[in-house]
Amino acid sequence: MGLLIDTANVLHQTGVLPPDLAGVGLRGLGALIKGSRWGAERVTLVCDGAPRGPHAGLPTGMHAVFSGHGATADDLIEARIAASNAPRTLTVVSSDRRIIKAARKRRCRSLTSEAFLRTLVTDAQRRRKAAPPRPSRVDLPTDLIAEAQAMADAHGGPTPPQATPQPSPPGPPKQSTNAPTSDPPPAEPLDESPLPKSIIEEARRLLGEG
Repeated sequence: MGLLIDTANVLHQTGVLPPDLAGVGLRGLGALIKGSRWGAERVTLVCDGAPRGPHAGLPTGMHAVFSGHGATADDLIEARIAASNAPRTLTVVSSDRRIIKAARKRRCRSLTSEAFLRTLVTDAQRRRKAAPPRPSRVDLPTDLIAEAQAMADAHGGPTPPQATPQPSPPGPPKQSTNAPTSDPPPAEPLDESPLPKSIIEEARRLLGEG
């Protein structure tokens, strides 16, 4: 089978694509088709006029053709429908009544641009739901963390912050190691006289005090 798409008619269809897909260009449309149920088909994107810029980068099995000056995309689509050797295997995508009439005449399958876009949206949403969720956090084994830290140290990388020692709680006030001094013992009375007692007694006897 093959798809023959009225590109401008599809891209100008509004109210179908969600905001994150709205405004896609030629290559964006090609990417949507490639990821849909039509991805394995031979796709021809028929465009008006001449290429306005590089249109390379379309997925494999898909190409764009331009009507050139003096003709329209509708003219080119009609000519391809008429020249098809297997029109019943051809699916024509357009909401243009002229194109739909030409497709039915050759018994081609036809889809309106709106119906075609809805298949693309449905398939895109199914792909998103089927995709596994991204992990928000990856817990590495401790041996890998240690190895990474060793490599960082070897190359002068940053070292992990060291734990700050916490001050110990204050204890009871320390007692002074110096024992209080006691009062010195009273000094013995000194003998006020420097003379020996024998001389003093002799002097008293001579004076008659004895």
